[in-house]
Amino acid sequence: MADNKDALLLRLASHVNLFSGVPRTALERLIARADRVTQKTDGLFFDEGEMGASFYVVVMGSVTVEKRSGSHRIELNQLKPGDTFGEMSLLDEKYRSARVRALEPTVCLRFPGRGLEDSPDVQAVIYKNMARMLTQRLKANNTEVASFKAEKIEAAAAAESTAKKPEMGTGGFMSRGEERSHLRKT
Repeated sequence: MADNKDALLLRLASHVNLFSGVPRTALERLIARADRVTQKTDGLFFDEGEMGASFYVVVMGSVTVEKRSGSHRIELNQLKPGDTFGEMSLLDEKYRSARVRALEPTVCLRFPGRGLEDSPDVQAVIYKNMARMLTQRLKANNTEVASFKAEKIEAAAAAESTAKKPEMGTGGFMSRGEERSHLRKT
C-alpha cells in the first residue's frame, strides 16, 4: 500500500499545478484528508449555486464545467487528469459559480478547504498557485470575450452596411427619382 501512496504522491506533485512547491510531508497530510469521489457518465460533482467548501483534483476520466445562461447550459471548459476545479468557492467563500459533470466514469480527490487552514505556509503556496491558475483562466476568457465582442461588432456593422445600401434600379444604376428619394431618406 505504501508503494501506491508514494506513486500517488509523486503523480500529484508532478502533474497537479496546484500542488507545485508543496513539501512532500504537507502533501501527505493533504492526501490523508482527501476523499475519493467517483461519478458515472453525466454524474454531478456539484451544481451551480451550491455552497462550496472543497476543491477537487481529477485523477482519472474527464469533466465538463458548465454555466447556466437562460434555459441553456454553456460549456466553459473540459478538464482532464491533473486538472483542478472548485477552488473559486474557497477563495470567495460563496456559492459554486458553475456545475461540474463527469463526461465519462471519473475519479477525483476532494480536498476540504478547512484542511488548508492547519498549515498557513502550505495554504500560502496553494493559494498562490490558485491565483496563478485563475489568472491564466481569466486571460483565456478575456481573449474569448474580446473575440466574441469583435464578431458581434463586425456582424452589426455588416448588417448596418447592408441596410444603408441604396436599392438599385435596372442595370445597377438609380434613376433620378430613386436617387432623390434615397437622399431624402438618409
